[in-house]
Amino acid sequence: MFENHYHYGLGALINSLYSCEYRGVIYAGYRGELPPWAVNTVPLEGGITAFEVVPELTVHFAYQETDEMLANIKPALIQQVWERYGPEVETVFYIDCDIVIKAKWEHFEAWAQHGVAMCEDMNSPIPPSHPLRLQWQAYYAKFGIDYQPRDAVYVNGGFVGINRRDRGFAERWEEVQQYMKLHTGKQDRIGIADRWNMFHFMDQDALNVTKDLVERVSLMGPDAMDFHRYGYVMSHAAGRSKPWSKHFVSNVLKTGERPSFTDKLYWRHVSHPIKLFSASTIRRKLLTLNIAVFIGRLFTRT
Repeated sequence: MFENHYHYGLGALINSLYSCEYRGVIYAGYRGELPPWAVNTVPLEGGITAFEVVPELTVHFAYQETDEMLANIKPALIQQVWERYGPEVETVFYIDCDIVIKAKWEHFEAWAQHGVAMCEDMNSPIPPSHPLRLQWQAYYAKFGIDYQPRDAVYVNGGFVGINRRDRGFAERWEEVQQYMKLHTGKQDRIGIADRWNMFHFMDQDALNVTKDLVERVSLMGPDAMDFHRYGYVMSHAAGRSKPWSKHFVSNVLKTGERPSFTDKLYWRHVSHPIKLFSASTIRRKLLTLNIAVFIGRLFTRT
């Protein structure tokens, strides 16, 4: 899902999927305008706008009629995919548009055969006896949901893979989130209050409750998103600052923030098959990124 400048992330995600041999349909929920790089689009039934990236790889843009934060309607979006393409689909993957894929697509398909595929978050672990989990347990008991924390793993909401056998997971996730709204109200922000609040990242907290309500899950560690250390699966530019909008040299000089591995990987996927920036912009960004890397090796301010 995307809106505003996040189309720059979507484009790089699509390019990385293509390079990792994914072929098929990418279902992109959005608000606002279509990306400027989506040219020669074709209207389809059901309000879908199709954009052929290359033969065998097509984006279906689906406008979302909601006043909530798009990140908070992930389970609803997944169910839209099942409803539209269900008879033909073996597995549905939700992927945040600030993620770049690294592993061959066949590995993702195989992963989801073992259960709902999820990745551990950078803020994991959260022990079963943690106050947050105990608050969730007491809260959902009021709705007849027996939430029993199964482990200390807290997963990231940026990626979920659901095989046909586990199709009910998205429905359960949405149910958990609907009950949550009775406490949070309209979910039109990326987070509420602070982490001491019972619910902070609403979609992600709901996902973590749902994780422990089902039997079939397959979890990878934080390295699967390049959190803490580099892995081989995907790279997630989590946080408010995104690779396409960073000022690399000024960041390292003012705050000591070096370009991340995800920043470098993002700028490798901005040209093909979708060209997201002009050739001069790409050259300039790569130059400033490399300069910032060099400066970062010399010193880092605290």
